[in-house]
Amino acid sequence: MNEEILAQIDKKKAIYSWALYDWANSAFATTVMAGFLPDFFRNYYAVGLESNTITTYLALANALASLIIVFLDPILGAIADKMSGKKRFLTFFAFQGILMTGLLVVVAEGFWYWALLLYVLGTVGFSRANTVYDSLLPAVASEKKIDFVSSLGFSLGYIGGGLLFIVNVAMYMLMDD
Repeated sequence: MNEEILAQIDKKKAIYSWALYDWANSAFATTVMAGFLPDFFRNYYAVGLESNTITTYLALANALASLIIVFLDPILGAIADKMSGKKRFLTFFAFQGILMTGLLVVVAEGFWYWALLLYVLGTVGFSRANTVYDSLLPAVASEKKIDFVSSLGFSLGYIGGGLLFIVNVAMYMLMDD
């Protein structure tokens, strides 16, 4: 094959890899942040706490994660822009989000503070990874195709997040109490 064809194949792989990342990362937002963690926190991690206290703790955890992101994003974004290893940054922060979310499984009932700590760290990793992911778009797509590629990622994100949410709801409904 000539080099031009190989370059086109590599570009298509990069575009689809970029878009499929959104397929995967949207699952965190739909399943963990919006769908199940609030309910699971209320009924398992924070069992015994008053309802208002539970709501307050979840709100404070989201606020803390947001504050960390607000202060870290400009600094880490500048570092990522200056370095050539954006993919390493993306991998690191995605792994942080995945690991912290995965560790929720070892938090015992009633240990709400550990669950909130892991949730905050997972949310920060998720958000940081998204920032780096978004910054990769201009390297993946030409100016002419940037809207198409962005829309492809966005739509695959909704599909991936929605499908996993449906699977998780079905699993939840089929569980024995």
